[in-house]
Amino acid sequence: MVVALKASIGRAQESERTLREYNENLEAIITERTAELKASNEEANLYIDIMSHDINNTNTIGLGYLQMIMDRLDGRERDLAERVKNSLFRSSQIIQNVSTIRTIHMQNLPLEPVDLDLVIRAEIAGNHPGDIHYEGDPVLVCADSLLPEVFSNLIGNAFKFMGGKGEVTIRVEEGEDEVLVSVEDTGPGIPDDMKEAVFGRFKRGSKNVSGKGLGLYIVRSLVEHYGGRVWVEDRVVGVSGAGAAVRFTLKRPPCQES
Repeated sequence: MVVALKASIGRAQESERTLREYNENLEAIITERTAELKASNEEANLYIDIMSHDINNTNTIGLGYLQMIMDRLDGRERDLAERVKNSLFRSSQIIQNVSTIRTIHMQNLPLEPVDLDLVIRAEIAGNHPGDIHYEGDPVLVCADSLLPEVFSNLIGNAFKFMGGKGEVTIRVEEGEDEVLVSVEDTGPGIPDDMKEAVFGRFKRGSKNVSGKGLGLYIVRSLVEHYGGRVWVEDRVVGVSGAGAAVRFTLKRPPCQES
């Protein structure tokens, strides 16, 4: 019996040594794989930075020369040049979207008071093909340096799906604890069965509706990061073909960590 007990203890000790060695090897493997993943991620980010910088520079130079040419064109030739210019703008927006998504996932930017009125007016002053209506006053909301991307995507996508024509109206309603922002367009609108789906990554409507593509995914990610909510309604209540209204809320200071 004593012999059997010693053998059992020996087997238990051997099993314990084996398990300890396995754990040590596993930790070493995990450490090694983590270092490899980190190095790969840093290398990928380097390539993205280089690509974004070079493509944006190329687009900027191309737009400059194209504008010089367009000043000497008219009629159909100018229309074709305008299409090329819009394509270059879309290329720059794609690069900006990639950069924004990476920042959202990789950086936890602190929330701080931001003047919503200044952000909106700065975006309106950008290069947009249609009319934008906005009357607002200074109001502070809790956000970060990426807040302009919300309006850039909403306004840019609205005009894209209105074919560069139509109107966009921005409304701001101040509440006690939060601010309600509405970005309305006069485009073809969004069907009821697509109103939630358009917020998914790479989701968009058909060619005949205002699908928002990657833009609304970025909008939702940022608004929720700020502690707000975002949704889509018909611009005209009960009429889905008379334009879309994207509404979202933003918290008012004091700002808390997201």
